[in-house]
Amino acid sequence: MSEQGTGPWATQRLVIRKGRASDAEEIWPWREDDELNRWLTAIPTSPEQNKERWVAGLDSNYVAEMAGTIVATGKIAPEQAWAQSEVADQVDGAQVEIGWVVAPGHQGQGIGTEFARALLDISFASGARRVTAYCFADNAASARIMEKIGMRREAHFRTDSLHRSGRWLDSYVYAILDTDPR
Repeated sequence: MSEQGTGPWATQRLVIRKGRASDAEEIWPWREDDELNRWLTAIPTSPEQNKERWVAGLDSNYVAEMAGTIVATGKIAPEQAWAQSEVADQVDGAQVEIGWVVAPGHQGQGIGTEFARALLDISFASGARRVTAYCFADNAASARIMEKIGMRREAHFRTDSLHRSGRWLDSYVYAILDTDPR
Protein backbone atom coordinates (compact mmCIF):
# COMPACT_ATOMS: atom_id res chain seq x y z
CA MET A 1 0.00 0.00 0.00
CA SER A 2 1.28 3.46 -0.71
CA GLU A 3 2.16 5.71 2.21
CA GLN A 4 -0.99 6.46 4.19
CA GLY A 5 0.07 10.04 4.78
CA THR A 6 0.78 11.65 8.06
CA GLY A 7 -2.57 13.26 8.79
CA PRO A 8 -4.13 14.44 10.86
CA TRP A 9 -7.51 13.69 9.33
CA ALA A 10 -10.74 15.21 10.62
CA THR A 11 -14.28 13.88 10.84
CA GLN A 12 -17.31 15.66 12.24
CA ARG A 13 -16.18 15.13 15.85
CA LEU A 14 -12.78 13.46 15.71
CA VAL A 15 -9.21 14.30 14.88
CA ILE A 16 -7.45 11.16 13.66
CA ARG A 17 -3.70 10.84 13.55
CA LYS A 18 -0.99 8.23 13.45
CA GLY A 19 -0.15 6.75 16.83
CA ARG A 20 2.86 7.96 18.80
CA ALA A 21 4.89 6.15 21.46
CA SER A 22 3.65 8.65 24.06
CA ASP A 23 0.03 7.52 23.49
CA ALA A 24 0.70 4.25 25.34
CA GLU A 25 0.51 5.98 28.72
CA GLU A 26 -2.89 7.54 27.97
CA ILE A 27 -4.46 4.29 26.76
CA TRP A 28 -3.05 2.05 29.52
CA PRO A 29 -5.98 2.70 31.93
CA TRP A 30 -8.39 1.26 29.34
CA ARG A 31 -6.72 -2.10 29.76
CA GLU A 32 -8.24 -2.40 33.23
CA ASP A 33 -11.79 -2.38 31.83
CA ASP A 34 -13.13 -5.95 31.84
CA GLU A 35 -15.86 -5.32 29.27
CA LEU A 36 -13.42 -3.77 26.82
CA ASN A 37 -10.87 -6.54 27.40
CA ARG A 38 -13.51 -9.17 26.75
CA TRP A 39 -13.03 -8.83 22.99
CA LEU A 40 -9.36 -7.84 22.67
CA THR A 41 -7.07 -10.50 21.27
CA ALA A 42 -4.25 -9.61 23.68
CA ILE A 43 -4.27 -7.81 27.02
CA PRO A 44 -1.03 -6.27 28.22
CA THR A 45 -0.37 -7.00 31.88
CA SER A 46 1.73 -3.94 32.73
CA PRO A 47 2.26 -0.37 31.52
CA GLU A 48 5.66 -1.45 30.18
CA GLN A 49 4.20 -4.33 28.18
CA ASN A 50 1.43 -2.04 26.91
CA LYS A 51 4.00 0.48 25.67
CA GLU A 52 6.16 -2.24 24.12
CA ARG A 53 3.20 -3.64 22.14
CA TRP A 54 1.92 -0.19 21.17
CA VAL A 55 5.35 0.93 19.94
CA ALA A 56 5.85 -2.33 18.02
CA GLY A 57 2.66 -1.57 16.07
CA LEU A 58 3.25 2.12 15.38
CA ASP A 59 3.41 1.57 11.61
CA SER A 60 -0.25 0.49 11.74
CA ASN A 61 -1.60 2.39 14.78
CA TYR A 62 -4.01 5.32 14.68
CA VAL A 63 -5.76 7.30 17.39
CA ALA A 64 -8.96 9.32 17.40
CA GLU A 65 -9.04 12.38 19.63
CA MET A 66 -11.94 14.45 20.81
CA ALA A 67 -11.11 17.75 22.51
CA GLY A 68 -7.48 16.62 22.83
CA THR A 69 -8.32 13.31 24.56
CA ILE A 70 -7.79 9.92 22.92
CA VAL A 71 -11.23 8.31 22.63
CA ALA A 72 -10.35 5.41 20.33
CA THR A 73 -7.39 3.54 18.91
CA GLY A 74 -7.27 1.66 15.66
CA LYS A 75 -5.12 0.02 13.07
CA ILE A 76 -4.71 -0.21 9.34
CA ALA A 77 -2.54 -3.27 8.83
CA PRO A 78 -1.43 -4.66 5.46
CA GLU A 79 -2.65 -8.16 4.63
CA GLN A 80 -1.19 -10.34 1.94
CA ALA A 81 -3.85 -10.87 -0.70
CA TRP A 82 -3.87 -14.28 -2.38
CA ALA A 83 -2.39 -14.39 -5.87
CA GLN A 84 -0.92 -16.84 -8.31
CA SER A 85 2.86 -16.76 -8.38
CA GLU A 86 3.11 -15.01 -11.77
CA VAL A 87 1.23 -11.95 -10.47
CA ALA A 88 2.06 -12.07 -6.75
CA ASP A 89 4.14 -8.91 -6.99
CA GLN A 90 0.98 -6.97 -7.91
CA VAL A 91 -0.89 -7.58 -4.64
CA ASP A 92 1.28 -5.57 -2.25
CA GLY A 93 -0.91 -2.98 -0.56
CA ALA A 94 -4.07 -4.19 -2.24
CA GLN A 95 -5.64 -5.46 0.98
CA VAL A 96 -5.59 -4.16 4.55
CA GLU A 97 -7.27 -5.07 7.82
CA ILE A 98 -8.80 -2.40 10.02
CA GLY A 99 -9.66 -2.67 13.68
CA TRP A 100 -10.62 -0.31 16.48
CA VAL A 101 -11.14 -0.01 20.22
CA VAL A 102 -13.33 2.71 21.72
CA ALA A 103 -12.37 3.98 25.16
CA PRO A 104 -14.58 3.13 28.13
CA GLY A 105 -16.95 6.00 28.75
CA HIS A 106 -17.09 6.86 25.04
CA GLN A 107 -18.82 3.73 23.76
CA GLY A 108 -22.38 3.86 22.44
CA GLN A 109 -21.99 7.41 21.07
CA GLY A 110 -21.23 6.61 17.43
CA ILE A 111 -17.50 7.19 17.87
CA GLY A 112 -16.63 3.65 16.76
CA THR A 113 -18.66 4.05 13.57
CA GLU A 114 -17.18 7.48 12.81
CA PHE A 115 -13.63 6.25 13.45
CA ALA A 116 -14.05 2.99 11.49
CA ARG A 117 -15.47 4.92 8.53
CA ALA A 118 -12.43 7.22 8.63
CA LEU A 119 -10.07 4.22 8.73
CA LEU A 120 -11.83 2.94 5.59
CA ASP A 121 -11.42 6.30 3.87
CA ILE A 122 -7.72 6.50 4.79
CA SER A 123 -7.22 2.93 3.54
CA PHE A 124 -8.85 3.54 0.17
CA ALA A 125 -7.14 6.92 -0.28
CA SER A 126 -3.85 5.11 0.30
CA GLY A 127 -4.45 2.65 -2.51
CA ALA A 128 -6.11 -0.36 -0.88
CA ARG A 129 -8.72 -2.06 -3.05
CA ARG A 130 -10.11 -4.31 -0.30
CA VAL A 131 -10.49 -3.72 3.45
CA THR A 132 -11.28 -6.49 5.93
CA ALA A 133 -12.26 -6.59 9.59
CA TYR A 134 -12.77 -9.48 12.00
CA CYS A 135 -14.70 -10.00 15.23
CA PHE A 136 -16.03 -12.66 17.53
CA ALA A 137 -19.64 -13.30 16.49
CA ASP A 138 -20.77 -12.48 20.04
CA ASN A 139 -19.28 -8.97 19.73
CA ALA A 140 -22.50 -7.49 18.37
CA ALA A 141 -21.30 -3.88 18.69
CA SER A 142 -18.33 -4.45 16.36
CA ALA A 143 -20.42 -6.39 13.85
CA ARG A 144 -22.98 -3.57 13.86
CA ILE A 145 -20.26 -0.98 13.15
CA MET A 146 -18.92 -3.02 10.24
CA GLU A 147 -22.38 -3.20 8.72
CA LYS A 148 -23.05 0.53 9.29
CA ILE A 149 -19.92 1.49 7.36
CA GLY A 150 -20.93 -0.64 4.40
CA MET A 151 -18.90 -3.77 5.00
CA ARG A 152 -20.42 -7.09 4.00
CA ARG A 153 -20.23 -10.20 6.15
CA GLU A 154 -18.30 -12.63 3.97
CA ALA A 155 -17.82 -15.45 6.44
CA HIS A 156 -19.29 -16.88 9.61
CA PHE A 157 -16.85 -19.42 10.99
CA ARG A 158 -18.30 -21.84 13.51
CA THR A 159 -16.40 -22.31 16.77
CA ASP A 160 -13.08 -21.47 15.15
CA SER A 161 -11.76 -19.03 17.78
CA LEU A 162 -10.65 -19.98 21.26
CA HIS A 163 -11.61 -17.22 23.70
CA ARG A 164 -9.64 -16.64 26.89
CA SER A 165 -12.78 -17.81 28.75
CA GLY A 166 -11.91 -21.30 27.52
CA ARG A 167 -14.90 -21.41 25.15
CA TRP A 168 -14.67 -21.91 21.41
CA LEU A 169 -16.58 -19.07 19.75
CA ASP A 170 -17.83 -18.27 16.28
CA SER A 171 -16.19 -15.44 14.35
CA TYR A 172 -17.17 -13.14 11.50
CA VAL A 173 -15.14 -11.80 8.61
CA TYR A 174 -16.32 -8.57 7.00
CA ALA A 175 -14.95 -6.85 3.91
CA ILE A 176 -15.57 -4.00 1.52
CA LEU A 177 -14.09 -3.15 -1.88
CA ASP A 178 -13.10 0.29 -3.05
CA THR A 179 -15.84 -0.03 -5.71
CA ASP A 180 -18.61 -0.87 -3.22
CA PRO A 181 -21.09 1.82 -2.22
CA ARG A 182 -20.45 3.34 1.21
